[in-house]
Amino acid sequence: MTDFWFYLKEGIIHILDLDGLDHFYFILSFCILFSFKDWKKIIGLVTAFTFGHCITLFLSGLELVTINADTIELLIPITILLSCINNFYVLLKDKQSKQQLVITYIILLIFGLIHGLGFSNYIKMMLFDDESIVLPLLGFNVGIELAQLLIVTGLLIVLSVFQLLLKSKMRSVRLAINTIIFVLVVMMML
Repeated sequence: MTDFWFYLKEGIIHILDLDGLDHFYFILSFCILFSFKDWKKIIGLVTAFTFGHCITLFLSGLELVTINADTIELLIPITILLSCINNFYVLLKDKQSKQQLVITYIILLIFGLIHGLGFSNYIKMMLFDDESIVLPLLGFNVGIELAQLLIVTGLLIVLSVFQLLLKSKMRSVRLAINTIIFVLVVMMML
C-alpha cells in the first residue's frame, strides 16, 4: 500500500508542478465556462481527462501503445487550443448546448489520452522491472484527479469573486481569460 501512496503523491506533484503549465492552462480553459452550481458537470469533465490519462498510461505501461514523444508534445498544446476554440464558440454564442458540453467532454477525454502518452516514459522509468503497473497507475491517477479538483476549486473561487464584482461583464472576463490562455499556448508551441 505504500507504493499506492508514493504514486498518489507523484500524481499530485505532476499536476501541481509549475514546469507543467499545460495542465493548468487546460483546466482553466474548460473551467471558465462554469461556476460552482455546475460542480457535477465539472467533476465529470475532470474525470473524463483522468480516465483518458489512465487508459493510455496503462496501455503504454504494458508497451501496447507507443507514439513519438515529439508528436505528443505538439498534440498536447493543440488540445488546449481546441478547448479555447470551443470556448470562443460557446462564449460568442452566449449559450452552451448539450451538444457543446459533449464536445467539451470529448476534448477532455482526448487530452487525457494524449497526455497519458506524453507521461508514459516517466512512469515506466519509475517502475521496477518486476513491479505490477496496476497499483502505481491507480495511485498516480487518483493523485492527478485530486490535484485537478484542487485546482478547479481554486479557479471556481476566483471566478465567483469575479462574478460578484463584475456581474454583467462575466462573459467579457471569460473571453479575456480564454484569449490569454490561447496566446500563452501558442507561445508555448513556438
